[in-house]
Amino acid sequence: MIDLDFWPFFFLAIFGAIVANATGAGGGVVFVPAFNLLGIGSDSIIATSFAIQCFGMTAGSIAWRRHANNQLQISKGALQQAWEQYANLILLFSVPALIGICFGQYVLVLDQASEVKAIFKGFSALFGVSILATSIFMARRGSLLLDPVAFNGFGRGLAVIVALIGGMITAWLSIGVGELIAVMLILMRYPVRLAIGVAVSVSAICVWAGAQKYLWIEPHISYDVLVFAAPAAIIGGTVARHIVSIFSPLQVKVFIAVWILISALAM
Repeated sequence: MIDLDFWPFFFLAIFGAIVANATGAGGGVVFVPAFNLLGIGSDSIIATSFAIQCFGMTAGSIAWRRHANNQLQISKGALQQAWEQYANLILLFSVPALIGICFGQYVLVLDQASEVKAIFKGFSALFGVSILATSIFMARRGSLLLDPVAFNGFGRGLAVIVALIGGMITAWLSIGVGELIAVMLILMRYPVRLAIGVAVSVSAICVWAGAQKYLWIEPHISYDVLVFAAPAAIIGGTVARHIVSIFSPLQVKVFIAVWILISALAM
């Protein structure tokens, strides 16, 4: 039976999925603090966040893939060359991120809810500040597109490290890998929307891998929440890319940075 008392999670999931897929930040930046404030059991917070994101991030990755294909058709010069790397960038980050997920879930495991809460607060604060820093970087660059920094040997090695660390953080918090990837690509002068699309796609792959633990080994997913949140996350993930087109990349980044910092304080 469906417990109708959980219907407000429909609107929470729409908001979370829009934030996640419009910025590259995982939906956990909304779900984890919200679930904590609403009294969801500590065992279910991360598990349910993973499950909801399987729907929202997948819908978002499909929407961003369509956008990438469209950009390949209409872009020219440096912008077109950047979008041509879209699929390769997803592959580059996905493999080490999956290794990080497995390591964080099965080797370096956080058993105490207090540890998860403390790391979430610290990571959220750090991420919020980093987003503000990249926003300042974008503002100084203006609307000019600079040639992205090439992924040479050092760049690929750095990408592997970033994805590994992001995967481990995602295993603990249900957020992390998308945020780090988006920040890295923006600082490497890739178009902001490309950075978000890659981050969303890698996050989608990671949350599906991470959710398996909570489906088969530690079944802590709250299906009362998921039955309302899953369809809402699909809606939010699908429309998020269009919302990004309404606002400037700088406005989107400032908004999510402020939201993340508030979330860190609310935990």
